Amino acid sequence: MSEDEQAKSEAAGSFEELISGIENQMNTERLHKQGAYAVTAARISGTVLTEAMASGVPHDLAKEMAGDTWNTIMGLAPIEYVDSEG
Repeated sequence: MSEDEQAKSEAAGSFEELISGIENQMNTERLHKQGAYAVTAARISGTVLTEAMASGVPHDLAKEMAGDTWNTIMGLAPIEYVDSEG
């Protein structure tokens, strides 16, 4: 292998290492943001549960409200509850 080919090979390796490092950093930052988002969603859902119960909403309904809030914030489909009383 000539010196020119070896230099190109080393440069390509350095570029790949640089890109890999940037990719790892971006993935780590994305994971941290997703975690912070989930914690915030949990706090809001917990507040919905607590406030609903403090306002006299029955516990089961308050849980459904908190679950619906969580699903909406996280972009999930709403839960369909079956009426067990009717």
